[in-house]
Amino acid sequence: MNFFEHQDRARRNTSLLVLYFVVALAAIILVVTFAVYIALFWFSDGSYPLTDWMSSPAFFWCGAATLMVITAGSLQKLWQLREGGEALAELLNAREVLPATQEPAERRLRNVVEEMALASGIPAPRTFVLDNEAGINAMVAGYRPSEAVVLVTQGTLEQLDRDQLQGVIAHEYSHIFNADMRINLRLMAVLAGILAIGKVGEFLLHSNRRRSYSSRDNNQGGIILLGLALMIIGYVGLFFGRLIKAAVSRQRELLADASAVQFTRNPAGLAGALITIRNGPGSLLNTPHAEDMNHMCFGDTVTFSLRGLLATHPPVDERLAAIGPEWVARARVRARSQPEAQSTTSAAANTPETMAFADAQAPTPAPQTVTPADRIGVVGAEQLGYASVLYQSIPEAFKTQLRTPDKAALAVIALLAQGTRTDTSAAAGLDDEESIQVAAMAEQVNALGARVRLPMLDLAMPALKQLTDAERALLRSRVTRIADAESPPRLSHFLVSQLLDEHLGKHSGRAPRVRFKRYEQVTADLQVLLSLMVHASGSKDDAARTLFRQTAGTLIPGGRVLLPMDRCSLAALKSALANLRD
Repeated sequence: MNFFEHQDRARRNTSLLVLYFVVALAAIILVVTFAVYIALFWFSDGSYPLTDWMSSPAFFWCGAATLMVITAGSLQKLWQLREGGEALAELLNAREVLPATQEPAERRLRNVVEEMALASGIPAPRTFVLDNEAGINAMVAGYRPSEAVVLVTQGTLEQLDRDQLQGVIAHEYSHIFNADMRINLRLMAVLAGILAIGKVGEFLLHSNRRRSYSSRDNNQGGIILLGLALMIIGYVGLFFGRLIKAAVSRQRELLADASAVQFTRNPAGLAGALITIRNGPGSLLNTPHAEDMNHMCFGDTVTFSLRGLLATHPPVDERLAAIGPEWVARARVRARSQPEAQSTTSAAANTPETMAFADAQAPTPAPQTVTPADRIGVVGAEQLGYASVLYQSIPEAFKTQLRTPDKAALAVIALLAQGTRTDTSAAAGLDDEESIQVAAMAEQVNALGARVRLPMLDLAMPALKQLTDAERALLRSRVTRIADAESPPRLSHFLVSQLLDEHLGKHSGRAPRVRFKRYEQVTADLQVLLSLMVHASGSKDDAARTLFRQTAGTLIPGGRVLLPMDRCSLAALKSALANLRD
């Protein structure tokens, strides 16, 4: 299954989610209207026929009110999560692991996350820790791959060795590649609406808990009865919510496990993490939001009664068996000799300086014929090996600078200084001290070579996102002034400017509005983008036209040809990128 097939599957899951939601909505509305009738029956001392209730305007108003409550609950949660993964981290009171952290376990986590980012070609995500959570669990969240955040529990940092941590992070990265993150956040909003009815019932009960309902004359008895009924309906909503999550997410977890093994080429890492969960502290969470985000996590966050029907994750033994039939037996053996299993952890595996994806020199499988579409959104041995070498080629002192917000901002200016004909410091309005630092960084960037320039920006992004709004605006303004000072305009300057706008702009992190449903709708934009890429490659004449045809593949109809360079302006490229993003 390639990237595009994953996208299609994600859209089908969204349609399935809508269908389940409509069914749950109809069932809850019917049950609520019946509960209201029971309360009215109580008030009327048993003299109110059901047929009169169903034919009255109040019956329909009751259904409409229930629909409004559910819709309001979903919209409220959707608004709460409008900033994507960062909003979820704030909701969970997660603590950010700063890029410059020197705490060994946190540094190890950051190294693994950063190298996976280089291998996958997306900016290094911000990373958060759920303190006081002893269970082993993790998740990714966000509306776009480039705006994802990674959250892990304290138990994950303390209980897993490096290989196991790699397996967990690779599992979470597969959710990024498989287009699972956006549907996960939307699923949280849908379930919040379904559970809103139970919240109303809880409010009615609590508001009347000090009042007596022993006399037949008062109305408190009917109100409390209604509140109790609504709370019961809330549990019905919880059942539907778990059913929806199970239907949407269970198979995705097995797929993510398989992808993690493919990424790391080390099944022992992922299997070891699952065995530690099975035989050790488990994966349950204490947060009040554990139920809401169960479908997003590496392992179960709550316990289940009807596990076969309602669980969002397959049983751990089933996941181990899918990795390899021998792992279940190993898990049972380790459970009987737990102290010995814990003592076998390699000291090298827990060293922060160790290569983030070990086994990089393992034999590669025989090459297979793949299409260009099969290579998109795929991280494998070739990418991980390259990322490992690239990551280690960057001096640690320079990586430390990229992890500090103010130094990362100056590193962006130094990046723009490569090959420019203008005075970068003067164009950006730097003071003397900043100019000296930028000059020193520019020498380092130049010495490292062209291949580290975009990865350098990816590594700097978590630190840049710590800048205040004013500091972000200043950096973007400086980059714009440098780009405008260069004549003719440079594609590299345009690229850096676009990336900063995407990741540091006002609407970064929020869900983009999808305007196009089919690739045929953006054929002209694809033609502009691929034509410019062919020209940027240096190919000429027949070689350029052949390269365009090969690259366009089936995405662009045969009648579309390579555009001349004068039709591939940066303005046209900016418009094309905006359309392709949507």
